[in-house]
Amino acid sequence: MKRPLEPSAEGRGRIVGITDGVFAIALTLIVLEIRVPTHEAVHSESELLAAILALAPRFLTYALSFLTLTIFWFGQQAQHGLIAKSDRRLATLNLCFLAFIALLPFSTDLLADFLEFRIAVLVYWLNLLMLGATLFASWWYADRNGMLAADIDAETKRVVYQRIVKAQILWAIGAALSLVTPLASIAFILLVQLIYAAAPRGSLLRKIIG
Repeated sequence: MKRPLEPSAEGRGRIVGITDGVFAIALTLIVLEIRVPTHEAVHSESELLAAILALAPRFLTYALSFLTLTIFWFGQQAQHGLIAKSDRRLATLNLCFLAFIALLPFSTDLLADFLEFRIAVLVYWLNLLMLGATLFASWWYADRNGMLAADIDAETKRVVYQRIVKAQILWAIGAALSLVTPLASIAFILLVQLIYAAAPRGSLLRKIIG
């Protein structure tokens, strides 16, 4: 008789299913905060242009969070491809990760409204930190409890740990730049996201970020 905490492939399948759903909702919510200017407030071409330009902070934070969600989705999908089974504890760690994914629309909205405030940047960074911490904890637990696929070698395990840690170090540097100016911090974090998303395999940038 199978016990509740016994690892199983079925448990892993449930985690994969709920993960895609939470990411899809988060991706939808971050764009809903970019609202079309009201017709009552616009009476000319110049006023419409000004209203669209006023949305620039929201487009910026939307791009930032879209890239963040893309990177973490690929990261967790890569982990799911290496994990053969799951138990209740691993599922709980994954649910904690998804809780911080669900929180990202809030931290994105806060950042868009208070782009010039350091606290808004730090809240956004804390969201990234907790995403990295829970993703790391999930991988560590699966690794330590024999839930990885049988053909996963030590180098692959090391690379997964390394990529999570490197990203968090770079995002921490970005958060520290808010002491200079919040905009420099946001620009740096956005640059890191773009590098992770677009750097070709085998390039120097790809080697630096893992």
